[in-house]
Amino acid sequence: MNMQFILFFIVPILLGVVITVTGAVFLLIAARRKKKAGDVETHDWETTGGKIVASRLEKHEASREVEKGTHIDITYVPVVEYVYTVKNEEYSSNKVFPGEHIYFSQKAAQEILDQHPLNMYVPVRYNPADPAVSSLANRPEGTNYIYILGLVLTSFGVLACCFATFMTFIATGRY
Repeated sequence: MNMQFILFFIVPILLGVVITVTGAVFLLIAARRKKKAGDVETHDWETTGGKIVASRLEKHEASREVEKGTHIDITYVPVVEYVYTVKNEEYSSNKVFPGEHIYFSQKAAQEILDQHPLNMYVPVRYNPADPAVSSLANRPEGTNYIYILGLVLTSFGVLACCFATFMTFIATGRY
């Protein structure tokens, strides 16, 4: 093999493969995080009326080891208790969002509680297969930077491999 072939074909292809694999790893991490978060599909849930009967903030402390000792992370969960009726049967729940509890800063959790004052009538989304499973809102959407990075890297890596192959065909006159 001559040096130009290695420099202009093998190196870009290997670089493209490494970038593609790195992007795929980021996509896998994003998918596992989503699964671990307990995302619940609510697109086929139905809606009924409900009433807020209580609300509170729950404080959660988690310790983690850092260089200088132990650090305590404090987060909050907005807990909004409500009652609702499905097919003449009354249910109660305290889930603002479907799935596992989501942890917020104190300010963000308080803002959610402020949106759900005591005795307010609210729409309640419930699972028609199990009406005891409900929520007041869809899971809040945040930007998934790991997913975006994985998508960009994977796309760039594939394009780099294609471009290197195409340029090699042009350079060797095999097009």
